[in-house]
Amino acid sequence: MLPTPLEMRKVGLYMVDADAQSAAMALARMGVLHPLEDSASGQVLQDYPAAAFQAVYHDLNSRFGKISSFLQTPLQAPLESDELVTLDQLQVLDQQLKQLWAQISALEEKIRRQNEKVGVIRQLANSLQKFSSLDLDLGRLRRHGRFLRITVGTVPAENFSQLRRALSLTKFMIKVFYSSEGINHVVVFGPSQQREEVHDLLQSADFRGLTVPQEFTGSPAQLQADLDRQIEQAEARMQQWRQELSELITANLASLQSAQDLLLRARPYASLATVLRGKGGLVFLQGWVPAEREEQIRGQLAEQLQFPFQLEFSEPEQQEFDSVPSLLKKSWLLQPFQGLVKNFGMPGYREVDPSGLFALSYVLMFGMMFGDIGHGSVIALLSLLFYRRYPGITIVGVLAGMSSVGFGFVYGSLFGYEHVVPALWMSPMQDPVQVLLLAVLWGAGFIVVANLLAIRNFFAAGQIDQACYSGKGLAGLGFYLAAFYAAYQVAFNNYFGWLEFALVALPMAVIVHYQWRQSDGGLVERVLVVFIEGLEHIISNVSGTLSFLRVAAFSLNHIALAAAVFAIAGMLGSFGHGVTVLLGNIFIIVLEGAIVAIQCLRLEYYEGFSRFFSGKGRPFEPLKFET
Repeated sequence: MLPTPLEMRKVGLYMVDADAQSAAMALARMGVLHPLEDSASGQVLQDYPAAAFQAVYHDLNSRFGKISSFLQTPLQAPLESDELVTLDQLQVLDQQLKQLWAQISALEEKIRRQNEKVGVIRQLANSLQKFSSLDLDLGRLRRHGRFLRITVGTVPAENFSQLRRALSLTKFMIKVFYSSEGINHVVVFGPSQQREEVHDLLQSADFRGLTVPQEFTGSPAQLQADLDRQIEQAEARMQQWRQELSELITANLASLQSAQDLLLRARPYASLATVLRGKGGLVFLQGWVPAEREEQIRGQLAEQLQFPFQLEFSEPEQQEFDSVPSLLKKSWLLQPFQGLVKNFGMPGYREVDPSGLFALSYVLMFGMMFGDIGHGSVIALLSLLFYRRYPGITIVGVLAGMSSVGFGFVYGSLFGYEHVVPALWMSPMQDPVQVLLLAVLWGAGFIVVANLLAIRNFFAAGQIDQACYSGKGLAGLGFYLAAFYAAYQVAFNNYFGWLEFALVALPMAVIVHYQWRQSDGGLVERVLVVFIEGLEHIISNVSGTLSFLRVAAFSLNHIALAAAVFAIAGMLGSFGHGVTVLLGNIFIIVLEGAIVAIQCLRLEYYEGFSRFFSGKGRPFEPLKFET
């Protein structure tokens, strides 16, 4: 039987308000409840008893998160406890952390401003380096005397010599005091009366004026000493404030540890604030739970709740299927493939979980396209290196590598050598046409299975018309099989008769009629929509089947690449031959292996998943403890 997400039950829990937090903690420890808002009970149970609790919890959690970022070492792991958290406890602790955060913020603001000041001083120090060769009071560079004009700026190094000669004719002098990346920083001085003439010369040499900072008054050596002293004083102040901050955090570790413990225990109840309805001391909680955990839930609630309660379980109705979350069965072997399935989308409730079929077909196709005993062995062995950190890569890599080894025996290929190991079948290059035909047959079988899964999903969801008459239903499957049979008759027998025409036309007529009934609008619009959708269905089936030709193409390409490597190696000496074969095999394993892995994934996604499930299922997100 094909696997599906776990059976779910809708649970409804009526209890007194005093037991609501105990119920939340018990359900969170089990990790079984996917909360669900109950719109129907809103007419009677209009209050949200956990709303005030959640508001204080949110403020406390936010402050705790900000303060904990200043911790030098992590807090101790919280102890397991069933002690309930009261609103008063959260409020008292929230006030304590509010005061602590105010003190931390004040110190942090002082440090931030002082750090900005240090940044400004460092920028001035960097700018001062350019003037270090000038032995004069830099403040004079900002002043223009009655008889002497001084200008500071930059000029391209290539223009400097010509500018110096031109300025010498005007009784002006120019001196370079800093050079970098083809730009000269210069000071120009001369008589003030000729500034207009000199201005034109400077412009023609692409001179750019510089502003000397107001802080630069005195010699560069004096200024540098003063800036160093300011930086030292500022860093000393910051170090003092950081020490005060560290001592403040240390003095309040007990409060922070208490906040962590309370937040952990308060989280489940606070998380239910938007779904927990109540009125007059009675509260109601609703959600989805795995059917197999029903008895455990009854037992735990009976043990944890002090007052009588009413617990109801019911199977989801058909109209609720879209809102039922999907929880896939866990399997260490299929877990990495389940992750790849979820990248496309989550199977809906009652839909087939394609992880097993995906794993099987993916691994087989990889072997078909990359069949080589040596290359597959290398991939499998290299995948083992990732076991501790990325176990999913190891599982997929080992399975794909083993498949490659298996097909390597089928093809008789070992590191590209075709005559070392006897082939169990043949090398694809010996009969490419047959390999291409087998790839088409594989693709047809793949699409038929995908169509069957789509039909099964439609029936499971109660969509009978789609299961029978749509392009993805029985009519679509009938059309595909008939079209494939007709194509076979034309290709191999050069015959297409009335039987073939009827077999193709009848299911297509059913599909067109169904699309006509489903479409809205005027006559012309409906004709156009039905025509385009019918044409798209034909093109999709043809292109989908032909897409699997890449399975054969890559198996041929794999051998062709190896042949190219050996052809190049054959033109070299013994040493060059060995190096070329080694590097060529590495190239094939890395580059072609990655391309084949991606192509297999593309075929699974676009020719498989897109045909039988929408990927719009909702993942099961249980209420649980989170540190």
